[in-house]
Amino acid sequence: MKTALIVALSLGVLLTEAFHVEASGQQDQAAWKMRIELSYVTTSGNTDTQTLSSKLRAGKEGEVYRHILKGNFLRAEDRGEETANKWLLEGRSERVLKEELFAFLTASYLQDKFSGYDYRMSAGPGLGYDFIKTKEHELKGLISVLHSRDKFSEADNGSDSYISGKAAIYYLWNILENLRFKENADCLVSFEDIDTYFINSETALEVRVNGTISLGLTYSIAYQNKPPFPEIERTDTIFLTSLIIDF
Repeated sequence: MKTALIVALSLGVLLTEAFHVEASGQQDQAAWKMRIELSYVTTSGNTDTQTLSSKLRAGKEGEVYRHILKGNFLRAEDRGEETANKWLLEGRSERVLKEELFAFLTASYLQDKFSGYDYRMSAGPGLGYDFIKTKEHELKGLISVLHSRDKFSEADNGSDSYISGKAAIYYLWNILENLRFKENADCLVSFEDIDTYFINSETALEVRVNGTISLGLTYSIAYQNKPPFPEIERTDTIFLTSLIIDF
């Protein structure tokens, strides 16, 4: 309950700060930018599978304040039996301190039915640094201290609350005018049990068709070093082709 309250308050602060700054005129007139990614795969005959994935991202970058809100959803079936059901909500509000250095507040809530958890949530402050920010390359690193809570599946009905540290890196390479490569990776480690850690990686290649539409290939890896149950695999991988809409 305590962690849920922290996450809810953090998300509330993120939204309040974003709109307060905009209303008070403290930020420049940069507009919110939206991105939607849609993926759907179905097979029939010898195999009968369905996979649906969607992603939503809203972001605003000003000279002093920057805000990012993200939501991901994935569901898959194999011969009518559900094999994946995962969704994520995440928010981050950044405040530039000096040149490339910035502070931020972040919060996230993850539900992954087949990972052994009913949910995982975390919230807390952190620092980030823009190592590279040019027309061709962008490289950003972040570190944060979070209050985390993991709720195990209903079969166990247990939970774990702990202080954790998280490091993340975001890289973007504009290879050509209409071709870009992206790599996002992060690692969250419990300060109370260093064997409890989670690693996520997302590698993507995008081809822009016009000013609004792009096509994407994404390969994601989610690793947990200490699954809550022996039958849970440590590593999940996802490969998707997507239609991307920017506006």
